[in-house]
Amino acid sequence: MKDLSINTIIFIIIVLFVNIGFIVKMLNQYHKTKKSGYLREEAFQEQLEQRVMRSFGNKEELNKLIHDFVRYKDAAEKNAVLLKEQDVQLKLLNRKLEDSMIKCEEEKARFQKEVWALEDLLSQTKDIIREKDWELHELADRLKMVKEALLKKQLEERSEIPGRWHIPAQ
Repeated sequence: MKDLSINTIIFIIIVLFVNIGFIVKMLNQYHKTKKSGYLREEAFQEQLEQRVMRSFGNKEELNKLIHDFVRYKDAAEKNAVLLKEQDVQLKLLNRKLEDSMIKCEEEKARFQKEVWALEDLLSQTKDIIREKDWELHELADRLKMVKEALLKKQLEERSEIPGRWHIPAQ
């Protein structure tokens, strides 16, 4: 402070006093506001109580009403606990249902694969039957041709032997 001039020191002291004065003013204003808020709240409580007294007539009815509200609150809390328990049970059942649905979907997929495999097998079997039927048809045609050739051959052999076989006269 020795290096500062007297004007600077006086200026600093004035600013310090102004700041202190401002702080004191703000503290007083804060306390007044706090006190008036408390008084307002207290007045509001009194007004509310007077309104209730006018509405219900006496304190007994008010106390009865408060008792009913407390009882309703307790019942609501019990119901909330029951609802939470039911929520847990429903979540568990929902999880089981989802697991069952997943199992059903897996089983459905497995059955679908089996159906597709059986359809493929049926298609292959139909193809084999068609081929065998075609072969059987060809064999029947060949057998018919062989029978006709055999009959023709027998006819030729019998016609070569004149005494043994003859065509009956009509």
